[in-house]
Amino acid sequence: MKSLGLNTVGDIAARDLQWLIDSFGKSYGAWLHEASWGRDERPVVTHSEPVSFSRETTFERDLHAVRDRAELGAIFTQLCEQVAGDLQRKGYAGRTIGIKLRFDNFQTVTRDTTIESPTAEAALIRRQAGLNLKRVDLSRRIRLLGVRVGKVAKS
Repeated sequence: MKSLGLNTVGDIAARDLQWLIDSFGKSYGAWLHEASWGRDERPVVTHSEPVSFSRETTFERDLHAVRDRAELGAIFTQLCEQVAGDLQRKGYAGRTIGIKLRFDNFQTVTRDTTIESPTAEAALIRRQAGLNLKRVDLSRRIRLLGVRVGKVAKS
């Protein structure tokens, strides 16, 4: 698109429909024309089923896995309990339990495990998430910690 001088949506909207069709084909060219003018006949979807539930927190100061172990452990448990509470309130259970860490260098790492039976139990989520943590090098300071339960379905 850039080679055709199309750098913004406004550039596309300024082009003639036939030029877009000639340049991109009948279907895609027509779609580009309509989309650039904000026209779309599809119904607006206002509700969809969730695919996962998660909670995360960014710390005021970067925490160290050894020196701040008690604080991290309490926060980790709280995140697991919050996710479990969210699942239970909404009537869901999930099979994939994951963690997310962002380190002081802004590198983000995730680890997931899929269990056999869906759960919304805080203790099981905490146990599985803890096993995921053991698969991560925790030598850097941590600035964000998150817990996720995916592959959810109504329980």
